[in-house]
Amino acid sequence: MSLATYLATLDSDRLVVLLQRRPDVLVEPAPRTVAELAMRLNGVESLTRALAVLNRDEMTTARAVALLDEPTTATLAARLRAPEPEVQCVIDGLCGYGLAWHVDGRVGLPPRLAEHFTDSVARFRPLAAIARQANVENLRAAVAGLGGDPNGLRKPELGARLGELTCEPAVIVRAVAGLSARARRHLDQMCRGTYIVFGIGPDNRSPVVELTRAGLLVDGPYHQTELPREVAVMLLLGEGDGLTGAPQLPAAADGPADGRDGAEEALRALTTVLDEARNRPLAALKNGGVGTRERTRISRLGIPEPALWIDIAFAAGLLALTPEGYAATSGFDEWREAGPGVRWARIALTWFGLELAPTSREIDDDEVPPPLPLESSGGLLRRALLRAAADGHSIAAAGEQIDWFCPLHAYDAAGRTRKVAAAVHEATQLGVVAGDRLTALGEHLVAVADGSVAEQDLARRVAEMLPATRGLLVLQSDLTAVASGQLSAVASRLLAVAAAPESRGAATIWRFTPTTIRGAFDAGWSADELRGELVAVSGRPLPQPLDYLIGDVARRHGSVRVREVRSCITGPEAEVSEIMHTRSVRTLQLRRLAPTVLASPLAASDVLLKLRAAGFAPMPEGADGVVIVAEREREPTPSAPILRARAKVDAADLAARLLAAGTGSTPRSGTQAELAHLASQLDIAEVALLADALERGLDVRISYRNKQGNRTVRDIRPRELYGRWLSSWCHLRSAEREFAVAGIESVGPVG
Repeated sequence: MSLATYLATLDSDRLVVLLQRRPDVLVEPAPRTVAELAMRLNGVESLTRALAVLNRDEMTTARAVALLDEPTTATLAARLRAPEPEVQCVIDGLCGYGLAWHVDGRVGLPPRLAEHFTDSVARFRPLAAIARQANVENLRAAVAGLGGDPNGLRKPELGARLGELTCEPAVIVRAVAGLSARARRHLDQMCRGTYIVFGIGPDNRSPVVELTRAGLLVDGPYHQTELPREVAVMLLLGEGDGLTGAPQLPAAADGPADGRDGAEEALRALTTVLDEARNRPLAALKNGGVGTRERTRISRLGIPEPALWIDIAFAAGLLALTPEGYAATSGFDEWREAGPGVRWARIALTWFGLELAPTSREIDDDEVPPPLPLESSGGLLRRALLRAAADGHSIAAAGEQIDWFCPLHAYDAAGRTRKVAAAVHEATQLGVVAGDRLTALGEHLVAVADGSVAEQDLARRVAEMLPATRGLLVLQSDLTAVASGQLSAVASRLLAVAAAPESRGAATIWRFTPTTIRGAFDAGWSADELRGELVAVSGRPLPQPLDYLIGDVARRHGSVRVREVRSCITGPEAEVSEIMHTRSVRTLQLRRLAPTVLASPLAASDVLLKLRAAGFAPMPEGADGVVIVAEREREPTPSAPILRARAKVDAADLAARLLAAGTGSTPRSGTQAELAHLASQLDIAEVALLADALERGLDVRISYRNKQGNRTVRDIRPRELYGRWLSSWCHLRSAEREFAVAGIESVGPVG
């Protein structure tokens, strides 16, 4: 039995649905066979993403499947104390995500997922192994302790009888019920791995003695007691409350809202931040991120929660770190000119997919400034909360039951409350939530968020709810301009260069002053160009005071001239005169400022080359008069490549190809064969991903353990394989790094 066997039984429609639910496999190189698909679904990165959407019942069922080792649905129903149809429904849901298989009445999990759930009992030996080493009297005592009759049974029969008893839930429950509080606590500590004590002391009241007499521990040679794996499994399965079903959430008390006001305000806030970042990059801290002081400056522009918009803009590719600070990217203008529905769809989906809570970036002793990455389950809680509150349910009620909808978060009660509150606050800022319920925009967001073409679907759905409205610019006689709505990029850039903002809000007031008009002239505008553009973006003639202001500044602008002198040549008067009269250096446009000083508008490097070619022997010097000695040429620093996601494939096309290919094997390239030899710990699909990245210069995400035993997750771009080493660009370190192929524990796609 295997996941591949189950996948091979699926029809086209069911396989397409599974692929759409696991979009990380819909990237090149796509799986070529059902066997390769099963391996991709069993990858660490793929499993981690899929587990994030499971609820408590699904996690409980998956854990039971792993601990019981390929049980039947009936067996699971008995152990989970739930009706068989309910258990079957949960199993079907797991199978629909490729997180379980159901073949010939047996249920199983992908190998890595099963190992994850059975890790807690892996340290215990099976009863059969313990029984082989135990003496007959100890086995008799264990059988009797569990309520069996050991009389007349030989050692093999005693071991078999003990195995039957330990597989009976009622027997284990009865044995545990008869224990003292001290023995129960000790047994719980053994199961959880807090500590394990072997051996029996002289004190007959020892919990070990009590557990041995109850048959839960088996006394082996030299009085070494062990907890059989079967007993540990029974105890761990008994910890849960079985299946409870989804909590019944009440309908929201607030009436429905479309969310348009919040969405438009979100677009205004993000556009304002990015306009500011284009005109003046946001100051970056030494170690990266936008600090409190800079965020306070942005908030004075009328922007609430600057961290939220900085995180979204950076994650959406609209903001990037440059040597001057965080600046708007080249894609900002294209996004800015798109329709409101397209723009909102992009930022809403970006926020929905963030792994952190932008407005709750605290760590134990400080705050991580945006947009630096941060380990967080805030995004996990956010997505679970919004999915639970879909279809008009109460957000507050969903927050109270969030542990059922999101069992994998690691927060305590206080931390969980903070993250849920942050999610609701951020959703309100984006127009996704209004009061205690999702808005119409929020319902659409949740409905399409997991799709392979989510952005296009969401933009299409909300297009009518967020109609395009032309921004209005009114130029007034008091030398102010009132801008309302979403101005065009041209109008925004023009105001940024020719006026200064006085107040921001639903309408922004800009003021023209001699200083701002002079700044526009300094930036290359002429008076006629400035007048023409202001008339074009406002649609009205210029007010007379503004026209006079532009004219007054234009008359004075440029009356004082500054000539560029890029290089000065100093030396003895005789040699300077010789240079001045040398025909071959006339192209330097030399001017004599003093008997021993010449000036040139050319760069110092060009002057040096020309003088040396003419037979002179000049040396460069700095502004402080110190001679500059040239450094030897060093190896160039490699430029940092941009992290990019792989090309996606269509789920229906991939399903058709997989069903046509069947379970057969496919030929491997030479690179794949070499990597497979070096990385026996990786499966075929992981080797194929790594080989494809190496051959085509693409990015992959690896889990890597170095020789010190430290494990990290990195996005890398492999460049060369030599020996047992993989030379790659590491996006985490922004530098070249070498990785031992044997240290790569898993490989997955980026994005």
